[in-house]
Amino acid sequence: MKKKLLITFCAAILLTSCAHEYNQVYKTSNYAYKYEFAKECFANGKYGFAASLLQDLVTIEKGTDNAQECLYMLAMSEYGLKDYEAASEAFKKYFQTYPRGYYAEMASFYIGQSSMRERPNHALTRHQP
Repeated sequence: MKKKLLITFCAAILLTSCAHEYNQVYKTSNYAYKYEFAKECFANGKYGFAASLLQDLVTIEKGTDNAQECLYMLAMSEYGLKDYEAASEAFKKYFQTYPRGYYAEMASFYIGQSSMRERPNHALTRHQP
């Protein structure tokens, strides 16, 4: 019982410290640091944190070397959060903006995946007589 309580306590502290660090990064005007933190969150599967940071960064990074990766990571974060409608829109935006970009083929694939997942499969929900 003590071990379980200790693990829960440690997890709570870890989550609190992550949220505190995220709030500091979110408020900063150091966009390079914000970009690196968003990449770290994305790599660690913290798609909610990554998506909110990347939404700001997509417009800020427009025209820079990081712009493609920002938009693609935003789309993948939305996909990871199972917000397929937002993911589909972000992938479409990526593909329209960078049709020959590094992630264009994957964006094209995920446009279809997102569209498919946001619509229920009527064949599975139909009742058989």
